[in-house]
Amino acid sequence: MEGHTMALFPEHSELLWLRKNYRDKFRLLRPFQLLNHFPGESSLINKGNLTSTLKNFEPVSPDELLSIDQFYPETYRLFDPAERKYFLDSVPIVDDRKNIWIYKPGDQSRGRGIEIMWRFNNLKKKYRKWGDRPITDKKQQGIIQRYIQNPLLLEGRKSEIRVYWLVLNLNPLQVLVYPECTVRLNSLPFTLDDFDNQLIHVTNVYQQKNHPDYDPSVVLKWPFQTLGKYLHETLGYTDPNFIKEQLRPRIRQILATVTYAARDQLERGYPKLGDCFALFGADMILDDQLTPWLSEVQIGPGLSFDDPVKKEVIPPMLGEAARIVLEVRRRRTKSKPLDNLKSVKNYDWVINELQPELVNQPTENYFRGREGVSKDPAV
Repeated sequence: MEGHTMALFPEHSELLWLRKNYRDKFRLLRPFQLLNHFPGESSLINKGNLTSTLKNFEPVSPDELLSIDQFYPETYRLFDPAERKYFLDSVPIVDDRKNIWIYKPGDQSRGRGIEIMWRFNNLKKKYRKWGDRPITDKKQQGIIQRYIQNPLLLEGRKSEIRVYWLVLNLNPLQVLVYPECTVRLNSLPFTLDDFDNQLIHVTNVYQQKNHPDYDPSVVLKWPFQTLGKYLHETLGYTDPNFIKEQLRPRIRQILATVTYAARDQLERGYPKLGDCFALFGADMILDDQLTPWLSEVQIGPGLSFDDPVKKEVIPPMLGEAARIVLEVRRRRTKSKPLDNLKSVKNYDWVINELQPELVNQPTENYFRGREGVSKDPAV
């Protein structure tokens, strides 16, 4: 689907799934066409904007939403004068190795530009020159986030979960999450030391594989069911149903809060003709109390399936996503209601303003056999 541009398919493309060069497509959409981006998606996928989106959100209802401090680490936008001053003024005069933060540039991906720091002289020099001026250049924007010092360790290594979620509509708001996540691990055992070593601290496969000391024999990906078995059978932390009964519901809460927070911004500049949707990725780190913390959000999140773990997840996840969005588009063109979507088989509802009773009621079509593997054969 990627690469089907308006120039190549001006009349017949019902679904446009583009990775880049899509900004000019919003105004060119035809009434029957669907694009896999929202005009205001930078409110989520840019790290600084995500922080702004969450900090500015004041949930009133529904009651199931979370406060930011329940799922997003303490974070300061260094491009904002007030937050920059507050953070830099709060840094201890004498550096303390227990005061560990992670710096993330706002416009980078694949873990590029990330620094783990407990010394702040260079950061102070970089940002204090701005005084009380805001930084509008995205290349010079950045956030500083409290480092999670007690991550859940899998075989002694730091890890994170990649979640795939689908925003179908904004009005009415309809959001789905694919129940099968992937688990990414670092190459080297975790330690609160050696902070420049990305093999220890930056949980990103691109960074791991491109590190000069990367060992290709190390397993970097686990299926979700392997995480569940490891927590229960190896660590003895949980009962066998932890992922289904506790972790997935909490992930849905986080995604619901994030989507409600970004709803108005996603809708800004919505095309007059055609419609939009988005398949997002969310990276979450479990701490040693099994609390998930949102790290970042991506658009078009690592959809290759060149490793065995992703090969089990990506094709059925993408296939069903395509069927769902096409069903919605065809119903809209025929002015039919958007409830009781027949294409929703394995995805779980995060938000469904038309049928709120379906939320928190996971579908039962998956996990027949081994936990975590979709049995939907269609792709």
